[in-house]
Amino acid sequence: MKKTLTKYTKKELQSIHGYSKRLNRMLKKDHARVLLDMMRAHTDEIKELYNKKDKHYLIETGDLIVLCLELMREAKQSPDAVLFKCYPRFHKKLLQLIKEQKDRSKRGL
Repeated sequence: MKKTLTKYTKKELQSIHGYSKRLNRMLKKDHARVLLDMMRAHTDEIKELYNKKDKHYLIETGDLIVLCLELMREAKQSPDAVLFKCYPRFHKKLLQLIKEQKDRSKRGL
């Protein structure tokens, strides 16, 4: 299988996931729920920073990526495998939307 994530990324993700899972276990919290809540908070913060033209939104976007990858690990899924299912879905959907837009433009809509 092709790889999206580097060995370094996988090693860092394993370490981060271990720490955060350990912390949430100590706090008696559902780890996946905590990750989902953090993802929502980061999404809101990214929007806010982006609207303010504050480039820190990029760092928060990176944090969101780490949380997403961590959620995949929590589900015992390979991020590479998940991403390789997503890439063709994005290609297909975007090409479909482009075609629909071209068709609308031809009809004068």
